[in-house]
Amino acid sequence: MLKNLLRNAFLLIVALTMLLAGCGNTAGNTAAVDSGTNIDSQLIIKAIDVDQGDAYLIQTGAQVILIDTGDDKYRDGEHKGENNNKLFEALDREGITHINKLIVTHAHADHMGCAAKVMKKYDVDEYIYNGIPSASAHFRNALKTAKARGVDQTTVQAGDVLDFGKGVLFRVLSPSPQLVDKDTKALNTGGKVNVNNESIVGILSFGNFTMMFTGDAEKDIEKELLEKYGDGLACKVYKTPHHGSHTSSSFQFVKAVHPEWGIISCGKGNSYGHPHKEVRNLFKRYNIKYLTTAESGTITIISDGNTYSVTGEQ
Repeated sequence: MLKNLLRNAFLLIVALTMLLAGCGNTAGNTAAVDSGTNIDSQLIIKAIDVDQGDAYLIQTGAQVILIDTGDDKYRDGEHKGENNNKLFEALDREGITHINKLIVTHAHADHMGCAAKVMKKYDVDEYIYNGIPSASAHFRNALKTAKARGVDQTTVQAGDVLDFGKGVLFRVLSPSPQLVDKDTKALNTGGKVNVNNESIVGILSFGNFTMMFTGDAEKDIEKELLEKYGDGLACKVYKTPHHGSHTSSSFQFVKAVHPEWGIISCGKGNSYGHPHKEVRNLFKRYNIKYLTTAESGTITIISDGNTYSVTGEQ
């Protein structure tokens, strides 16, 4: 009888061990996690397919954040000149009615063309931008709409940290205060600036998961970030700047970020040739897996703070 009791106890311990091992499986850095709609303990990021532009929906379980909105018109391809409603179709499919933070990285239409429309269609708490003025009609309309609807306006620059809730933080790396001052003075005196380099660049972190957001920042900014942050730029996922253009993603910068995945937002058959061959070859050289919205549609990244998955809808 004692032998049977001991044997049964041993079998129970083995069964419990196997069960716990199964629950804790983290083999590989891209191990899949629950892809259901319950996000209380998950971070869900969607690179929305908005054609030739950027739009990233982030859901933390506490907040809904939208980084960039894509363009309000198709500027390229067979639908050129037509209204572009892909962002709104995607947000409606997700059941989005309330957005805590609307962040625009810089004042180009393919990143903020729908910003005013988003504030009119959805309940938006806060509009966040880099604080640099622009003569762009989209930029002025966004500020006007935010004011008219009582949306809080916040400007950010390097050193600021945004709390997305549930342990998700966004640390702003660029633009620097010096760049904000320089470009603001230049614009106020009729000078020219590189709007791409004004992009809000930052690292989103959730436990052991990290993702870099880059807007359209080009190699000059990458060089500054390398000098300032060095190895602190390392991230699991890399929102490839400027739609995969060779104006960005320098060899040194990508080496420092050392991502496992690259996400590229661009339009199918776009006239710019994005993503450029130089960037694709660089990713191949460093064994960086990547997906493009042009080929994969909306791309979903899910993390539990330890493991993460990257999947395309196509």
